Amino acid sequence: MKNKKTDLDEYHESVFASEKAFSKRFRRLEGAELVTLKRRVADAVSEKKSRVTIYFDSDIVRRFKEIGESEGVGYQTLMNQALRTFIDGMTADMAKQDLKNDILKDKKFLKRLKTVLSA
Repeated sequence: MKNKKTDLDEYHESVFASEKAFSKRFRRLEGAELVTLKRRVADAVSEKKSRVTIYFDSDIVRRFKEIGESEGVGYQTLMNQALRTFIDGMTADMAKQDLKNDILKDKKFLKRLKTVLSA
């Protein structure tokens, strides 16, 4: 009497085959090499990111988590993007305001503009 293969047996075989194929392409990192690579990754991240402790209203965090879950993105990444968009918008608004102030202070430009508009 032969044993019938179950779905679980097939799953175990596929996992083993996947692990075997994976092992052929990639080698396991251990010891000092693993520690060195972990440090390099951590250093690369720390150059671009800063760890902070900050309190947000619970409903804000909950909403970012909901959006992140529905879009498959981390909520902290979404919060970072929202802050970046806000800052970029502020920077653009400040640049426009600076340009406006520069134009209004430029007496020669205003005089030429008056001449052109009155013609």
